[in-house]
Amino acid sequence: MKRFQELLMKDIGWKLLSVAIAAIMWFMVINITQPVDTRSYSRPLMLENLEALTSRGLTVGNAEELKSTKITVKVKAQRTALDRLTQNPDWITASVDLSELAYAVNGDTVALPVNVSVIQGGTTYAISSKSPAVVEARVETLATKEMSVEVEINGELENGIYLSQPTLSNETVIVSGPASLVNRVAIVKAEVNGEDLQANSEVRAKLSCYDSKGTLVKGVSTNIPEITVSFALHDVKQVPIQIDITGTPASGYQVGEVICTPKYAEVTGSAKDLEKLLYLQLGSIDVSGRTSSATRVLSLADYLPEGIFLKEGSANSVQIVVSIEAQHGKQFTLDASNLTLIGEEDGKTYTLGTAHVTVSGDNSALNTLRPSDLQGTVHVGGLTEGTHRALIHLDLPNGLSASPVYIDVTVTGEADLPENE
Repeated sequence: MKRFQELLMKDIGWKLLSVAIAAIMWFMVINITQPVDTRSYSRPLMLENLEALTSRGLTVGNAEELKSTKITVKVKAQRTALDRLTQNPDWITASVDLSELAYAVNGDTVALPVNVSVIQGGTTYAISSKSPAVVEARVETLATKEMSVEVEINGELENGIYLSQPTLSNETVIVSGPASLVNRVAIVKAEVNGEDLQANSEVRAKLSCYDSKGTLVKGVSTNIPEITVSFALHDVKQVPIQIDITGTPASGYQVGEVICTPKYAEVTGSAKDLEKLLYLQLGSIDVSGRTSSATRVLSLADYLPEGIFLKEGSANSVQIVVSIEAQHGKQFTLDASNLTLIGEEDGKTYTLGTAHVTVSGDNSALNTLRPSDLQGTVHVGGLTEGTHRALIHLDLPNGLSASPVYIDVTVTGEADLPENE
């Protein structure tokens, strides 16, 4: 042992110098191959311990502004460590602790220090600086209010498709946030992408808050972030409006032009129901004994078949003007021999009554017009069993015209044959 101590202590100065030189050389090599550097990173500011305010009915009025603040952080470390940090910037956190506002009151503006740390790497990283190092938090009263939800469809639907009124999983929601922002909220919208809608579709829609000018209000929240919106997709169809004229005007007068405004009704429904609807039959207008025009305004909704609805935004009423004019024409009687049926269905029998029509126009043409010259068509497609009044579409020679004329059509079905016993 004494021999070992003598060897250890021999030339101790030179030995210590050698160790120092070796250490210096090692640090020089490390600095050459793994140099220390400083890099800047930009991180969003996080708000921690908000419950310190909300538990007292308060909140941060400028929370959105603070969350959008970018903190520039300078980190010092070896290059390889900085390379890893560049690949994982979320290792850097920048936050303010709102528990420091435990004694703040409504209207206070408090300066809070920004806390920065690197959550991975331990002491490998050193924070050189942060900017800004301090931010100001504005304390406000926490407010809430209940609001109805409106559905907004973004994008266009396919042609011929119409949406029913939506059904919402939640008709109302609670909006909360700083009082100054909650008071601005005028509308809560459930925004739906039109391209996502399919037949009888049910979609999830995110909720957004807007002010009276349609500007998005940031910094408020709803008690639920989204709702379910259900639609039924209907087809759209334009169907002609038909009106019956009953009675006979005063002697020497006749029914002239019948004007419907609008001429068509825009309706929605299933494709099957719309296919059956060839026209919209309204009530009748009695012109008995009249010498002047008759005007009626009728509600279209009163005459819609079951399962058919007026398209939203379309006309919901129609004005009918029946002109009564002095007779300057020639009257004819029409029967089945003059008429062609269109749309007959197998298994049904169609019996026509008779109709009277007054034809007016050029005197020379009227004088040569014979009953057999009057030909017309009657659309009977879709008529059910029973008696119906159907419009006659007359094919008149040039220069002649006639008032609208209807004829009774009686529809019967084939009798069921008895089964062989």
